[in-house]
Amino acid sequence: MNLENVLLFVIIILFFIGIIMDVLSSRLFKKHQGDYKKLLADYRRTGFDLDLTTNYATYFGSLANYQKIIWFVRLYHGVKMKFTKDRYVQDEAYQFIQSLPEERIGWMLKLHRRYKLQAVIFALWIILGAMFLMLIK
Repeated sequence: MNLENVLLFVIIILFFIGIIMDVLSSRLFKKHQGDYKKLLADYRRTGFDLDLTTNYATYFGSLANYQKIIWFVRLYHGVKMKFTKDRYVQDEAYQFIQSLPEERIGWMLKLHRRYKLQAVIFALWIILGAMFLMLIK
């Protein structure tokens, strides 16, 4: 068995792993869609800043699940974000998200970890695919 065949096999396996992970991630979000809508409604009701991406991601279905959760994940982790060029997101927004019980935010954190793993697998797939193309030329 030569290197090209091994690379091609690994590339195919990574491709299918990526697809399976995407389907499972979409199902996890779908399972918690009601929780997401409730959290979003509660957050909007408080009047805290909400970025445009999160606001409009609801119109893109499962294609934008990552964009739907990343605002809340970043707030949970305390990442300082600017809402406008001159103003940061309110400290109270961070406190609101960080004070949520595990049942309300834990699934988002788990989904975010899955998306990060998916990104690593995709990057590896691209790198190995490029190596494969260089080897067969």
